[in-house]
Amino acid sequence: MDYEIEYNKAIEFINAIFKYSSSKQQQSVWNSKTLQNDPAKGLLDFSPSKEVKSWLKYVDVHISPFLRNDIVFIAGKTINLLDVCFELIIKSDLKEPCELIETLKKLNSSTLVELIYEKYDSNVSIESDDRIIKNALTEISDEEMSSIFIQVKNHSEEYKAKVIKIFEEFYKLYYKPFEDKVYVFMEERCKKHNKIFKKDPVNFLNTIGLGDYSKLIIEKKKFRILVSFYIDLGVFHFNVDNNFIMLFGHTVEHRFDNKLTREKCKALFKALSDETRLDIIKITSQRPWYNKELADYFDLSTATLSYHLNLLLDLGILNFEPSVNNRYYYTTDKENLKALFDMALNEIIE
Repeated sequence: MDYEIEYNKAIEFINAIFKYSSSKQQQSVWNSKTLQNDPAKGLLDFSPSKEVKSWLKYVDVHISPFLRNDIVFIAGKTINLLDVCFELIIKSDLKEPCELIETLKKLNSSTLVELIYEKYDSNVSIESDDRIIKNALTEISDEEMSSIFIQVKNHSEEYKAKVIKIFEEFYKLYYKPFEDKVYVFMEERCKKHNKIFKKDPVNFLNTIGLGDYSKLIIEKKKFRILVSFYIDLGVFHFNVDNNFIMLFGHTVEHRFDNKLTREKCKALFKALSDETRLDIIKITSQRPWYNKELADYFDLSTATLSYHLNLLLDLGILNFEPSVNNRYYYTTDKENLKALFDMALNEIIE
């Protein structure tokens, strides 16, 4: 297997924007009444590394409420924009954040909106009536995001100018000051991960990716693996020009530790104490479910659903199932669930 884990500075910039936006949205979810009494609420730490925690704190202290709200809007409410940026970086072989910003400046605003719309994978043409587009997108996403897209479509020049301004300001104030330090840190992390990866590539990918990638690796013409500082815990899949790309966070060592300690045992039972999570395990053991399907089935917001899914993913109870359309499908890892119960039983009765 002739692959190597890569690091891309332009992608890292997009990850930083996504990380800050998602951290603000997660805070609002965790403080919601729905999850207020969840025994497992304290288990998830979406920023396990002290370096990323320090950066998030710095941004929170210094950022204006206006820029913060703008970032949450473009990265949370028009999230397909970040996928478009990722594709532009890969297709144009961009290396630096400023190269991405310059590419966006040259891009026609209507073209930008069309690229964003393509990510919804809708069968309705963008030339259709706004009501038809909105109804189609509501089926795929939700009514709020569908309404927002219509506004973006009808005010594309203003939207593009806003995106560029936000990117430039965020880069100057909250990315550039940490740039050199992060790059030095990630150079060492890349060396470390590549050393582990070279020993057993398939096991490495299956462990960090929470799935079985052996068949995918064989069938794909090109497979790329990228690591991120700001996405310090998590894994994302992309398909660009029929090439499968995995992006994972640098904090993955915990997934190579298969020992069920007392804390892990407690985490397992806390995670299973919620009826919604038990139902997620049950239905995803029967067939793969797309995240929008799950959100509709349980009548949950995508943010609240992500909270539950991430708990189960981090314990290894759920797997990602890679898909060609950039959607995330989830299945129960029955073997790992049984192994967790066996280890929990041994921990209790030994």
